[in-house]
Formats: sequence, structure tokens, C-alpha cells
Amino acid sequence: MALVIAALPVLPALAQTSTRGAYLASPSTASATTGTTTTATSSRTVASTALNLSPCQPSGLGSDYTVGPGQRFASLDQVPWESLKAGDTVRIFPAATAYKGKFVITARGTASAPVRICGVRAADGSRPVIDGSGATTRAALHNIYATSDYARDIHQDRSLVLIKAAPAQGWTAFPSWIQIDGLKITRGHPDQTFTNAAGAQRRYAAFGACIWVERGQNISILDNEITDCQMAVFSKSTDDGDFAVTRNLRIAGNRFAGHGIVGDVHQHTTYTQSIGTTIEFNIYAPLRNGSPGNAIKDRSAGTVVRYNRLEEGSHALDLVEAEDFPLTAMATPAYRSTLVYGNQIIKTGDSGSVVHYGGDHFGSQPGAGWGEPIFRKGTLHFFHNTLYLKGTTAWVFQVSTTEERVEAWNNAIHFAPTVAQKNLRMEQDVVAPWVGGGIVNLGRNWITTGWQDSDVWHKVRGQLLGTGLQVGGTAAPFDVTTLQPGYGSALIDAAAGAPVSMATTLPLFQFDRDLLPQVRRQRGAASDLGAFEY
Repeated sequence: MALVIAALPVLPALAQTSTRGAYLASPSTASATTGTTTTATSSRTVASTALNLSPCQPSGLGSDYTVGPGQRFASLDQVPWESLKAGDTVRIFPAATAYKGKFVITARGTASAPVRICGVRAADGSRPVIDGSGATTRAALHNIYATSDYARDIHQDRSLVLIKAAPAQGWTAFPSWIQIDGLKITRGHPDQTFTNAAGAQRRYAAFGACIWVERGQNISILDNEITDCQMAVFSKSTDDGDFAVTRNLRIAGNRFAGHGIVGDVHQHTTYTQSIGTTIEFNIYAPLRNGSPGNAIKDRSAGTVVRYNRLEEGSHALDLVEAEDFPLTAMATPAYRSTLVYGNQIIKTGDSGSVVHYGGDHFGSQPGAGWGEPIFRKGTLHFFHNTLYLKGTTAWVFQVSTTEERVEAWNNAIHFAPTVAQKNLRMEQDVVAPWVGGGIVNLGRNWITTGWQDSDVWHKVRGQLLGTGLQVGGTAAPFDVTTLQPGYGSALIDAAAGAPVSMATTLPLFQFDRDLLPQVRRQRGAASDLGAFEY
């Protein structure tokens, strides 16, 4: 039985329907069928396969804690969060009103017996709601958050759901194999207050998140709707040891909206600092009005961002240095390689570039433990993405130094007619001996006619290579709402081969019109440019 992802938004259908077939199976068994549309059932089956989701049921390997009307527990503060162990499941059932609760997860699951907190969908497909406004906290968690009032306040003020080790577990402990799915988590914002584990009323801190991962390994956050917090998800890592590094974090199939702090650049929709971060199949709606944060802020090693729809942010993607765990990150080869592919990006260009890659602290010196010496100094592989840039001036790439490189191929990049300055690169100020601007090497991409490297007032150093390989035109080659190409689009069958080193890394999925994952499979003589196969 497939888990239905019913709460994702539905976009308007294209005027022209595809005649190339719909894909109904998982990647390993995909086959083309005739017809013009994908059925709802098959789309949801593929979505569940892509996300690796199963219905919210007990695992049979541990205790089953049920929450809701007529269930074992009526409210979240009755659940023994402090006692969860491998194989346990907390199932949260639909209720007429939101659950006003917040909690911390300290358990250590295993690969075969993970700890799962999941929402059971209502008959209309809606998710159970956890509302941080007016939330109460289980008194037994008082010494689970921390052993001092100062630390307790920090951890409780900045999270609605917290993943961290309990003090009694020891300094080197960390949670593992935790999955949170199928919930709506909302309103953990400084505008709101809550009651902490000691019974005192507190206000949420400005720097915090609906889900805060203090440390943990093999953490999955899947198929949730997360709204109206400082940030949706934050993960932390430090150089204190492997136990202090968040590893194998997967953020998939979620819908994010309305995060950020007005006038503050430090809060983003998701902010990740991990080794092995995968961000896929998510819908990033715009941040809170007036919030200048980014859609994705990442300081990880081994980052993969694929198959997402990203709207707005000062940067859609801000991929910068591992500020809090540089020694660990720089000793990890994957720190030097970042993959971004199969994404849809809609952005007003005036606020900043679509992609920032390298680092964001400047003015250091060789050998220092901060700034330019710990920048990514590797390659961003950017391919099969579809970009629609609006506003009056727009930039695609801001690459920090010439020790960072972008390899960009098979993308579709359209600047709206309002964009007078259609720039591929943006300069970044760094100090000598570093040179800003980076290196961007273009394979074949579709780019709106009239694009330029940069405007005449802001010359970019570094290099822009492969400019003669581009194709383009003046009209958008895709629907500017869905970003899907229509019949006769210049994107169809126009992709070129990937670099040899990336020849086996191909996009396997794309969103359908309902923003559900479906298998992507080449249908013509060549693949299509951009995030969609028509």
C-alpha cells in the first residue's frame, strides 16, 4: 500500500499534454505506457517509492505509542519521549484541533529497527498538526534537554522538535536512525510563546528551527509540511569528534513555507551542516515577507540537492564553507564535490544570485582556520536544472574564488523580459592571494538570447569557459508557471553528453503536474535540457 502525498500543492496543467507516455513504476522496473496523463494512483506509488515511505504503522520491533482522540495518549506531553528506544513508533492521529506540544528525541535506533515519529493522514489526506504557539512541554524532559537552566533555555527556545543526546547518555552519545514523517509542524517563531518543561512561559528565540538536529546520524525528515518558524530544519556539526557530526541527513518530500526573520539574513528555510546531506523532492515556497534569508543554506560535505522546486530566497542555493566543523569537513573528500541537479528554480534576481558556491566569510589569511582557507575549493556539478529568473537584474552563479569551479551542463535558463541585465556570473570580494569570481565551465545549456558574463559596471574575475556551446532563444522554452516544456520546445532531445567523470550520474526523477515525483526516462534520440523529460 502506497503512502499518499496528498497535501502537496497542485499546479495548473500545461495546455499541451504529453504524447510521450507516463511512467508508472519504480526506477528499477520503469516502463513507458501509452496515454496522455499519469494516474493519481501511479503517481503516488512512484512518490512513495522515491521517498522510501511506508504507511504510518508500528514496526513490530518495539513499542507502539499512539496519540490522539481515543488513543493511548491524548496529547504529546503524555508520550514518554525520554524512554524511546530502537524499533519504537510514535503514531500521531488526526484530531479536530492542533496538538500544542514540543519535545526532544534522544533515542538510538538501528538500520533494521529505526525510531519513527509519524502522522496518520486524515480521510481528506491532511496531516496531523503540531502547533508551537502555546505548546506545552513534558515535565519529564526537564533534565533531558540539559542539566543547567541556561542550556535548557537555549535548547527549548530554539526548537519545536529537537534531536539531541540526553546529558545522562554521556558526552559522546548521539541519536541515530530517527525518522519524522507525515506531520504538519508550524509556528515555532519569536512571535509565539510556549510553556517549557519547568512550567515557565518562554518565547521562541530568533535563531531556531521547527526541527533542530543538534547532532545525530541517519536522520530522515520526510513528507512533512513545515511552516512559519525561524527555519524549517537546522542541523549542526562540530569538530569535537565523530559523535558531534551529523551524518547522513535526508530531507525529502517536504513542503516548506513562510520561514525566516524579517530583516535578518541569518535564518533560512533549511540550514544544514552535516556530512552526507541529501535534499530532494521538496517544495520550497517563499520565505516570510521581508525575510532576506536563503531557500537552502548548506555548509555540508557530500551535499546532493536534487528534484526540488525552489522559489525565491536571497540565494536559492547558498553552498558555503563548513564554518563550525572545518577540520572534519576538509578531511572528507566529499567536501570538494557538490551535486545540484533536476531542480526547478524560480527567483527574482535583484536580491542576489541563484547559486552562491564557495564561502561567505572574507578577509582571512593563508593558514587561518576561518574564511577563505576553509572554503569548499572544489567543484559544483550543476546539471539538468530549469531556472526562471525575474526582476530587472539577475545573476546565475556567484563563485567565491578561482579555487572553486562550477561545471554546468544541460540546464535550461530563461530570463524574463523584464530582466535588462542577464548575467551568468557575479563577483565576490575576497582578499589576496585569493581571486574572486571563480571558474564556470559551460557545457551545452539553453540560455535566453542576450545573456552576458556580467554587466559593464561589475566586472567578474576568474573565467567563464564554454560560451560557444550554448543554444537559446527569446521566448521561454517552458511554461513559466510549471516550468515544464510544451510541445515543440527547443529543450526536447537537445541535451549533450555529461562530462566523463559524471557520465553515470543521471537524473532519475522529475515532478509531475501535481508536484509528485515520477520516473524520468529518456524518450527520444537524446535527453531533454532542464529538469523535465517531455
